[in-house]
Parts: sequence; structure tokens; C-alpha cells
Amino acid sequence: MLSLAIVAAVLVALVYVPQFADGPPPPEPGQVDDRNFSLFTEEGLQFVESERAPRIDVTERPVSAETLGLPDDGALTIGPHPTNLDYRLSLLVRGEATEGVRFSTERFTLVTEHGALTRIDIQPASFEPWRGGYRDVQGFVAERGARYGFEGPTQDDLLALVIEAQESGEPGVIVTEEGTATGLPVASEIICSGSAFCTATFIVTLPVG
Repeated sequence: MLSLAIVAAVLVALVYVPQFADGPPPPEPGQVDDRNFSLFTEEGLQFVESERAPRIDVTERPVSAETLGLPDDGALTIGPHPTNLDYRLSLLVRGEATEGVRFSTERFTLVTEHGALTRIDIQPASFEPWRGGYRDVQGFVAERGARYGFEGPTQDDLLALVIEAQESGEPGVIVTEEGTATGLPVASEIICSGSAFCTATFIVTLPVG
């Protein structure tokens, strides 16, 4: 009986373990472009949701909204994912060397204007300290600023923002200068309430000229 149980366990493992280990299926026609970059059509979004790894080539600017499957003017937000897992958003810049940046993100928004992708607003990953007390958020933005090439606000800057919010009754906002260490202009927007609760997002601006 013991040997039969062992054989049965092995058969169960052979049947079920490969299914657990399988990744997302390969894209179907119309879900990515001919270079395997993401499309944001209905079909493309299905693959984005299954893979959670959208890829956008932003080398040639302006980046055509139509080529990406986006409207000429609008904003498309992707996330949070139904599984609460984060996306791995890759923005590629090709030149003498391939550069770019990858963001782990809980959600992101693609903004188009006059037929071009002009901005990507990126909410950091769910496990990162992008929301919380002003000291924690300041430290997080400073660390990312060193990576992306911009100087983040000091703790005194955010404390002043908190005091401003207390006095006005409205959240205070700071937007950093852009950094280009990754080959793309990246800035951070920090919003603080009067209770000293702050949030940080990243903004990638894509010039159209």
C-alpha cells in the first residue's frame, strides 16, 4: 500500500507541478507589435494583464499614440492588478547604447495629447515606501533621485509643505527637477497633507518637439 501511495504522489507531482511553473502564454497576433513591444488595444491589454511586463520603445519622439493603440488625446490607467501583484514597466531608449529604465509599479497612466504619448505617471510598487510619513517618503525619493538623476526635496522642504497644507487646508505639492541619468527625463511629484501623510509618484515626460 505504501508503494502505491508513493507512485500516486509522483504521478500527481508530474501532472500538477509543470502547470504551476508555467509562465504566461506567448502573445497572440495583435497583442504586441512586430518587435514584441506592448500594444494598449483591447487585445494588447489582455496580454499586459497576463504578463504584467509592459514594454514601450520611446526612442523615436514623438511617440505615436496610434502606434501604441492609444487615443490621440486621453489618459489610460493600468492597475492595480487583480492579483495585487505589481507590473514591471520597461521604457526603452536605443542609441549608441541601449538605455532605459524599468519601474516596478502598482499602477501607471499613459497620457496622450495631439496624437503623441507625452507623459507617463507611475505609482511605485506596493511594497515600496512611497506613501507614509514625510520622513519616510523623503528618504525614498532621495534614493530614487540618486538613481534617476534628480535632487529630491529635503526633510525640511516636506515639513514646510505639511505646514503649508495645515494652514491652507489643501494638500501641498512639490515637483522635482527632471533627471536624465537613465536616458529619459524622470521627475517626482510629492503631495503632503496637513497630517504629515505624503505620497510620491514618478513622472516621465516625453518631448514632442
